[in-house]
Amino acid sequence: MAIFTLTDAFISVNSVTLSDHGNKVTVEDNRDAIDITAFGATSKAVTKGLGDAKITITFFQDFASGKVHATLQPLIGSSTPVPIEVRATSGARSATNPAALMQGLLMTYNMLDGGVGEASQITAEFDNGAQVGLTYPTS
Repeated sequence: MAIFTLTDAFISVNSVTLSDHGNKVTVEDNRDAIDITAFGATSKAVTKGLGDAKITITFFQDFASGKVHATLQPLIGSSTPVPIEVRATSGARSATNPAALMQGLLMTYNMLDGGVGEASQITAEFDNGAQVGLTYPTS
């Protein structure tokens, strides 16, 4: 299999496509490490515990209607999870282009970041907000 270069990611937040404003995305699917070391052991032993997920996206800020700020700002004050979908390319979901899909809560939103003469790049961090966690649908 060839090494993959990310150039055309699909990013949707609360059913709003923001791919044209994103330039970095990280999808994390984690499990807690549960210590199961018993008396007499000479090394620590662990097993997997509960799952957790996080999607972090870096956007170029845009204050226009229906764009980055208008989509994200209402979510920072909400405790209702919204659908977050990321795909490696803008093509349809498939076995070779699976989605990372999660009901997420926006936990971090730095609405303005940058210096003089720089493009304002902001970060949005979504934590898992539902029991199903992160799924990888192909259709």
